[in-house]
Amino acid sequence: MCTAELNCYVKMTLKMKLAVFATLLVVLPFQAEAASCVGKTVDVWVIKGHDLTGDGLQHPDPYVKINIGEVTKQTRIIYSNAYPIWYQRLRFFEASSSIMRIEIWEADRFTNDDHLGTCIEEMDSDGVQWSPVICRAKDQGYVKLFYKCY
Repeated sequence: MCTAELNCYVKMTLKMKLAVFATLLVVLPFQAEAASCVGKTVDVWVIKGHDLTGDGLQHPDPYVKINIGEVTKQTRIIYSNAYPIWYQRLRFFEASSSIMRIEIWEADRFTNDDHLGTCIEEMDSDGVQWSPVICRAKDQGYVKLFYKCY
């Protein structure tokens, strides 16, 4: 029982602050876990490229590599096209990272492939929405893709 009105107010305020703090300690770790893609399946849809360059001798032969954790997957090569449409799904099971590395490449038959650009995307997950990503190439152009973790 409180003897003074101010004393009661201070005790009640302190109890409420402690209750809120305790609740946050319980809830926040679960929210952080829910937003992570680690341990989840990640679907990446590589949709299209726009205004991609080649080695200057001919039209580019672009492809895209996606890396999540220790796993790297690649789209098919679209020959002689600066505006490729892949519409290709790359699926990663039990992702070991929430970092997606996107690399844009141009295939060459007789020399090393040309690296057109790299993007790093920190993935988050709500399990429902597809997240769009635009990866810009070094010189010009870009690749558009979507991902979802679930």
